[in-house]
Amino acid sequence: MLSTSVLTFLDFFGTAVFAISGALTAGRKQFDIFGVLVVALITAIGGGTLRDLVLNAHPIAWVENTAYLYVGMGAALSAFLVMRFYPIPQKALDTCDAVGLAFFAMAGIQKAQALGHGTEICLIMGIMTGVAGGVLRDIICNDIPLVMHKEVYAVAALAGGGLYLLLVYLGLNDGSAMIIGMLAILVLRLIGIYKGLSIPVLSVRD
Repeated sequence: MLSTSVLTFLDFFGTAVFAISGALTAGRKQFDIFGVLVVALITAIGGGTLRDLVLNAHPIAWVENTAYLYVGMGAALSAFLVMRFYPIPQKALDTCDAVGLAFFAMAGIQKAQALGHGTEICLIMGIMTGVAGGVLRDIICNDIPLVMHKEVYAVAALAGGGLYLLLVYLGLNDGSAMIIGMLAILVLRLIGIYKGLSIPVLSVRD
């Protein structure tokens, strides 16, 4: 297992990046500053909150350490100020989301491991931590959640998280396995964004 300081860094970095992603989405929907903050915080802490509730991990991370809220609000306000003066392309939103997905998926796996859960639960918690905040963001903003369509998304978290767990099982140290797993998630997601890589969709004809 990685040290507590590394796990905390993963959580804080993921919180900041997902908060920016939420702020950018809210900005494109022309929300006011309050709306931007709400969407940003839900995006940033939604996945981790759901993970902690499912794992019965008390207290919930941001309740125990309110610094998560300040990191999220600070990142959201920074994004809001930038958007007031500079147009931010959709690809920037997607890239922020990809980085957040990589960090949060690995943080979720690490949290489940720290609580002594098995491989399957760790992998599910990684996916949940990575995608749930984005799902809530898209629902609030009246969009179809990214996890349900378009490019590789949850599958990237599944593949990278599974690779991490496999490498650890094979004897690679946690730090190296984590970096490789995160890079796998990030690369798959970015290929989906920029090259249109996707998984087959279900098309039902009348």
